[in-house]
Amino acid sequence: MLLPFLLLLLASPAAAAAPAKGETRPPGASTASAVPGAAGLEVPWTGTWEEAVGAARQIPDGRILIYFGDDDCGACRRMEALVIPSTSFWAFTRDKVPLYLKLGSEEGRALGTRLRVREAPTWVVVTPDLLVCGGQAGPTSQMGWVETFSKSEASWVAYRRLLETENQAPADAKVVFDVARETFRRGGDRLAEPRFERLANDAKAPPEVREQSLAYLATIELDAGRPDRADGYLDRLLTVATDPSLKQRAQLRKADVEIARGRRDLAIARLQGFKKEWPSSPLVGEADALLQALTAAKPAEVRR
Repeated sequence: MLLPFLLLLLASPAAAAAPAKGETRPPGASTASAVPGAAGLEVPWTGTWEEAVGAARQIPDGRILIYFGDDDCGACRRMEALVIPSTSFWAFTRDKVPLYLKLGSEEGRALGTRLRVREAPTWVVVTPDLLVCGGQAGPTSQMGWVETFSKSEASWVAYRRLLETENQAPADAKVVFDVARETFRRGGDRLAEPRFERLANDAKAPPEVREQSLAYLATIELDAGRPDRADGYLDRLLTVATDPSLKQRAQLRKADVEIARGRRDLAIARLQGFKKEWPSSPLVGEADALLQALTAAKPAEVRR
């Protein structure tokens, strides 16, 4: 699959001129013909998340290719000239809706934070539900961009097959756990949570699956700003866990719960208790770093 994609890329035309004022496309996509020839077809860009979602839902299994660029970004202009005018870019976007966002804009910052984008240029392929399918952060070569997304597309196909396997064997706890874990890794906390919840409460599931599901649920709740629910999952995990490393991690996360509650003294006490109970734990260094940060922070800086 990679070779035809590369051949298309090498046949790409040159980059185009800057866009007219007010256009939603990045500069490299202003008048670029995506298919060589006098009647070259341009890739249509969207300029808002809402518009992109609406367009993606009109495509079977449609996804969104978000390009985070920015003003005064030389690396962005170089990447646009390398990638956007190419025939391969047109081919890559047949089942995707391109969305151009300036990372410094209000919507760009909001989506960038959600997707953990730290720099421009960054490209991220997502579903309309913001499940991450693949991404390329920072500048790279033309070949590097192609290889990155060729690999991510293969990974996405494997994930879709895993979902099909789950549909065929919904009672297989191991398969459901693999789907939940991969969904979580792709930023799909909302989709992974009910699967982890079901596994955590399934007496027939293997013990390691139940324990790891409780750990993931605690993380999801903490990330969502629900420390009380996270604390409940951690208490359940500490009651049933047989894996020492998992138990140590759960105890350390209890300090994160107190930090989320804004209770620095209790977080410090938990960390000190952890070091006393597990002096040889590989997590002691992490506990020390957190202790140092807590003792140096002002009370108003504790909640995060």
